[in-house]
Amino acid sequence: MIKNKIIAIILAILTFITGTAFFVGIIFYFAGYPLSSIGEHQLYLFFAVLIGAVLASVVYGRGSNDRAIRAAKCVDELLGVKVKTNDMWRILRGVEQMPIFVINDYVSKDINGVEAYEEGIREYKSKLTDENLQDIRRIIDKPIPELQNVLNELYLETDLEQFKILADPSAEPLITMNLQELKRILFNE
Repeated sequence: MIKNKIIAIILAILTFITGTAFFVGIIFYFAGYPLSSIGEHQLYLFFAVLIGAVLASVVYGRGSNDRAIRAAKCVDELLGVKVKTNDMWRILRGVEQMPIFVINDYVSKDINGVEAYEEGIREYKSKLTDENLQDIRRIIDKPIPELQNVLNELYLETDLEQFKILADPSAEPLITMNLQELKRILFNE
């Protein structure tokens, strides 16, 4: 992983330019078209640009771990739970992909999200070590206002609006219900 975000951005831009040019050349070579006919074959150009964008996204994704490092440090300091940077990066990507309006819906309607994923949680439980379960227990047993303080700090570190919504006191009933459900599934309580 690239630790410096600026270098990751520069490398992503260079990858986009190089990848696009390379794939334009490849596509036009194998299709038998001269490069001067790019205007006539814009669809091929579009595919080359799309491939270049995907490559750039992969390169940038490898470099966007600054936020994950800060978030992992925050969780370690506030909860005493060590999270690997790669794991935190995956968590943050998952949180990012959850639309804000869905989080607001969950909060306003007190939706039991854990219940919806019960089967997956039970399957994943077998992969957890005793240390993992202890870390989960330590988090679940924290008072909700303390957990919301952690969520607020994660919002400040990551600028993800989803954390801000969950840090709001109106989300306390939702968090309480979902943590109780998680206790029931993981610890038979």
